Amino acid sequence: MRVGIFTVGEYSVADERFRRPNALKHGAFSKTVLFPWEDVDEFEALHRSLQDEWKPSGALEEDAVFTMLTCIWRKRRIRDKRNLDTLASMQEQEFEELTAQPLPFFETSHENTLYVLKNRPNSTGVVRDKVSQLLGFSSSLYGRLDGQSLEVSISMMGKEFSTHLKREVPKENYPTTPEWVQAVKREVDDVLLPRVRAEMGSPVNLAAKAAAFITTDRIIEDLMLEERLDGMIDRAIRRLAQGKMMKQVAGLTTDYAERAPSVPLKIVGPRKKRAKPKQNN
Repeated sequence: MRVGIFTVGEYSVADERFRRPNALKHGAFSKTVLFPWEDVDEFEALHRSLQDEWKPSGALEEDAVFTMLTCIWRKRRIRDKRNLDTLASMQEQEFEELTAQPLPFFETSHENTLYVLKNRPNSTGVVRDKVSQLLGFSSSLYGRLDGQSLEVSISMMGKEFSTHLKREVPKENYPTTPEWVQAVKREVDDVLLPRVRAEMGSPVNLAAKAAAFITTDRIIEDLMLEERLDGMIDRAIRRLAQGKMMKQVAGLTTDYAERAPSVPLKIVGPRKKRAKPKQNN
């Protein structure tokens, strides 16, 4: 009879009807560990891998393995969450950039200022990239803008934009300053803005957005959480190893094959010759 097998009535605990439920099917485990959007098959595969590696026997060893399982799963969840946070931040910024529209064309700066105060949200702290730069420049243009002020504004746009505007809408091509101002605004709104927005999906641009979100503080926070989980895993491994060792010392373990009982050696000597039966004369 194997150690650890008990009989209850006519059934053995090893009988199929008395086996404990799978941990993954038990509500106490499945409902507290997995979220609805997480992959159950992946979780079960990880659990099977840990069971094959550590071969838990008994409630305490099962609990230690399950602790390792949940900690490893939570480490993966931390990384997935950071990826989702980064993606959400990038998409939110991209949505704002794609939906933002330049201001209409006004005759005076006073009309422009009134419209901004009534309709434009506060953008303090927003990272100024190419899109926001072009939007701000376009919103600053109005019909009675002084030509010299526009030249200064164009020169402050940076080499890429200033070179383009000076080449495509030079001042000398327009008889009046208001006509030149309107031409500059059309070029910005209809040419430069669509071009820059088309470049937003490039790998370089996406990497820059991700780098702006993944700060050093966020990286350190993730590392601290993973260190705590690694500590829990290490303690679970020590607890599991100590439990197995104590069972082995006490002779209660079934992890190793039982040794065959020793059989005393039989020494076989030379066979004695049988005496021949005497013949009666």
